[in-house]
Amino acid sequence: MKNKFVTEEQKEVKKFICLLLGLVIIIIGVYFFTRAFVTKDLNKEKTEESSYTTGAINDNVLIVGTMFNRPEKEYYVAAFSEEDTALAYYNIIISKYSSEKDALKVYHLSLDNALNKDYVATEDENSSTKFTNLENLKLGKFTLLKIKEGKVTKFITDIESAKKEFKIEK
Repeated sequence: MKNKFVTEEQKEVKKFICLLLGLVIIIIGVYFFTRAFVTKDLNKEKTEESSYTTGAINDNVLIVGTMFNRPEKEYYVAAFSEEDTALAYYNIIISKYSSEKDALKVYHLSLDNALNKDYVATEDENSSTKFTNLENLKLGKFTLLKIKEGKVTKFITDIESAKKEFKIEK
């Protein structure tokens, strides 16, 4: 014999189960909709294995704050923008110099790095060839610093002078 009397608690449980099933159906629908129309990989078989790239620290790229504490006694720091139109030219000159057997280490300081922005000369400012502390340092479009034992010994602001410093003719 069926129980014709349904308590209020049973009605609430029935509503809750229906609501839960409806929510699960909506979530599954959104999942398949996303796979079919957004990522478009619903019917594709996965043939490629996921590849992971391990992170690496590049010790050749500096920020101004770490420029003076390199392990070498004498080295160069080449500061220029990665968005500069002469980027390839700068890299060729640095590569030519670095390939010499008695070449000093050349570090790159990116003017685009947000940590270096305070040290980049604006169009109204000139590069500061004579500076006593980092607060006065202003780097131009291209700047080559020769550092010996934690002190700047040469401050070069044009590429032709840098080529002479590196003893590169062409």
